[in-house]
Amino acid sequence: MPKTTPNTTTRNTSENRRVEFDIVAMSEPNTLLRVLEYFALIGVTPCNVKADANLDGTQIISIIVEGLSQQRAYILAGKINEIFTVNSASYVVKSIEVPSYNPSHSDMRMCA
Repeated sequence: MPKTTPNTTTRNTSENRRVEFDIVAMSEPNTLLRVLEYFALIGVTPCNVKADANLDGTQIISIIVEGLSQQRAYILAGKINEIFTVNSASYVVKSIEVPSYNPSHSDMRMCA
C-alpha cells in the first residue's frame, strides 16, 4: 500500500491554528519561567501570556500561541505537566480565519 502525505492546504496547516494553554500551578516565583522555557526551547513566541495568582496559593497561567501543530501542543502540555509546581495543564486548538486578499479594500491602499 503506498504512503500518502497529508493534504496541506491553507485550511489545515498549523499556521492557521491557535492553541490556548490553561495551566494551574503553585504560586511559586519560578513557575511561570519554567513553563515559558519549554516554548523558548522549541523557538515559539507566545502571542499572549497571562498569570493570575489566587488566594489559595495557586496561579492560573493562560498562554496563547499561533502556528503550533496539534502534535506539538500535545507534547508541550505533557512537558508542562511534568514541572513539579504544575498541578494541571490543558490546551484547546482553534482554527484561525484567514482573510482573503482584497486589493480594493480601504485598508490596503498604498500611500505615495
